Amino acid sequence: MNRIQKADRWWIGLLVGIIFPGLIFMLYWLFFHHGISFPGRFIKYLMNGYLLSNIVKLCGLGNLVIFYLALNYKMDKFNKGIILSVFLYVLLIAYITYYHEPELL
Repeated sequence: MNRIQKADRWWIGLLVGIIFPGLIFMLYWLFFHHGISFPGRFIKYLMNGYLLSNIVKLCGLGNLVIFYLALNYKMDKFNKGIILSVFLYVLLIAYITYYHEPELL
């Protein structure tokens, strides 16, 4: 059993799908807003500018890269976990949009 077959589990895909956008969020802060303390002031800065939901959407797109890489390796169970994590991110984006950025609606 090689590494790809060992990683072909739905729960591993779920963990990777939750953690990878978080890493992208941290890299976004590091490259573009490293002067603001992370995470407290940075998240408040994004919420005051009504940008938090947009940044979370962009970070969630990182799962698309992982999804297509797993498709090339035929890791179907892994992709089920990635899809589940995308649904969780959609719920997070809906929560942020409707409860923390209601003035835009």
